[in-house]
Amino acid sequence: MPNPSKSSAVPCLIETWHLSESDIYYWLLKQSGDADLSFDLLQDTFLRALQQEKKFCDIHNQRAWLYRVAHNLLMDEKRKSGKLLVSSADENEIASVHEEQPAVDSLAQCLPKALEKLSPPDREVIRQCDLRGQTQQAFAADNGLTLVATKSRIQRARRKLKAVLQKQCHIRFDSQQRVCCFYADDENNH
Repeated sequence: MPNPSKSSAVPCLIETWHLSESDIYYWLLKQSGDADLSFDLLQDTFLRALQQEKKFCDIHNQRAWLYRVAHNLLMDEKRKSGKLLVSSADENEIASVHEEQPAVDSLAQCLPKALEKLSPPDREVIRQCDLRGQTQQAFAADNGLTLVATKSRIQRARRKLKAVLQKQCHIRFDSQQRVCCFYADDENNH
């Protein structure tokens, strides 16, 4: 096996991988209940990242990308074996890793309640496209919408979700519009 510290490896991948590998493995183990399968999927995730080569460094949120690949590989495995798809509790866990700042990891606790405050069409487009990874084009086809209407719907739903999260979790954004800090206010979560 090649030494990952050699110059042939992409340094940004190695760094992100070392910071994420254990968490991804335990997430896969929690989802599958199978240590061998989790390890295999973890290796496949790393191989997919390696295939990106230097393009991996251009990925905006590398950790979220790794989780998305691991999630997709797990879903492929579940489909092959005929097992059920991911539960809504799992979606919230996946959603939490899409946020760029580490402070947002625990923001997932606010997401289920915030989603419930959205209208059913807004909630569905967020769940399908942002949490489950369905393409906007596929969502449009499945729901009898045009791609333009779907893009508009998801942008509107994201703005509404952002407003709910700001109010409910007292989220603050930095100058680049990334979440920098928040606190949950349980009294306002009704």
